[in-house]
Amino acid sequence: MDVDIPSSTGESEARRNRFNDLIAVAVAIVSAVMAVSKIKDDNVVQAMQKAQAETVDYWNEYQARRQRQFGVELAIEQLKATQAPSPELDAKVGEWKKQADVYKARAEESAIKAKQRDADYNAGNDRDDLFDLSDAMLSIALALFAVTALTRVRWLFGVASALGAGGIVFALAGFNGWTALHPDFLVSILN
Repeated sequence: MDVDIPSSTGESEARRNRFNDLIAVAVAIVSAVMAVSKIKDDNVVQAMQKAQAETVDYWNEYQARRQRQFGVELAIEQLKATQAPSPELDAKVGEWKKQADVYKARAEESAIKAKQRDADYNAGNDRDDLFDLSDAMLSIALALFAVTALTRVRWLFGVASALGAGGIVFALAGFNGWTALHPDFLVSILN
């Protein structure tokens, strides 16, 4: 025969078990969200690293092409300054100007690509911040759930649940790219 023996706080065993069950379910949900978010966060960070490397590569291409353009333009000016005008000189200068224009156009293409990859990096960084905030909130929630299980303080369960819900919202925002939820003020404090 099962008999509910009241605890020293007057809490019945059935009520105590329900509370423990709630804590266990909350811990399982928070842990699962943390695990899945970590995988996605790592993928976002890898994409950011790739974008950053490609940004540097494109800016290097830009610089090299601009240097070639300036070199050709300098050669044109030197040629004009040291040679007497002639149809051959005009033909050579025309060829070199076309080459300088090609370098300029390619440099502009590289600059556009670099700016796009930089924008991709920044967008990834905003998503990474959302995952970081999610991870922090979920970690604190787990710790508070553990303390709640030990102390049986019900308001602490509420605080842990609120933090867990906030962490889940930030995780969803990170997954879906909802950067409108990006709390710039909080991120600026933590960076």
